[in-house]
Amino acid sequence: MSFAMSLFSRRSGAGWPGLAVIGLLLTSLAMTARAEPSEADACELVESTAKAVIAEIRDNRDAVEAEPKTLLEIVDRLLLPHVDSERMTRLVLGRYYRQASAAEREQFTEEFQRLLVRTYAGPLSELGDQEIRIIGTKPGGADDELVVESEVSGGDLGTVPVAYRMAPVDGAWKSYDVMVDGISLVNNYRGSFAQKIQRDGIDGLIRTLREQNEDVWG
Repeated sequence: MSFAMSLFSRRSGAGWPGLAVIGLLLTSLAMTARAEPSEADACELVESTAKAVIAEIRDNRDAVEAEPKTLLEIVDRLLLPHVDSERMTRLVLGRYYRQASAAEREQFTEEFQRLLVRTYAGPLSELGDQEIRIIGTKPGGADDELVVESEVSGGDLGTVPVAYRMAPVDGAWKSYDVMVDGISLVNNYRGSFAQKIQRDGIDGLIRTLREQNEDVWG
């Protein structure tokens, strides 16, 4: 297994990666720009965006199976513009974020996003029958952050708790992490990336991600 191991490795079975992907997708949302986005708006958008993404993949399943780049296009168009990429990159790189140049941060962010899609391309293409139920919200780590708590059902593992860490950016909610059954996507990758950087530097990490992504996306 490469350093970019699957998320949430403590759980096994085909259903778990699919649920992890759902969690990742549901974090990728934003609300119509306003000065003070509310908690109710965050909850509503988690639910509505999840349904929209699942429907989009279900309706284009044949195209996704025939051409993997179709999935990349769907994610690029519907999800990635609404992720707080800067905050996610800063958290995933940890102490190495300050060592990276602006160009390295941009390159890493692009390849990391492609990695997430590549890793879960199979389970992602099979979405269609899952459902999400919003449980509520709780305060995040900072005053302006929010955690939206939900349950995802319909997979092989039954009902799984999924929480989304969100923060306002220019008056819109954006997401930067997801926790599936209490396991953080950001924390999971931060450890494996740190080991790679220690061996090969930030350039080495970016180069490896790019090579692995090009094997799939070209």
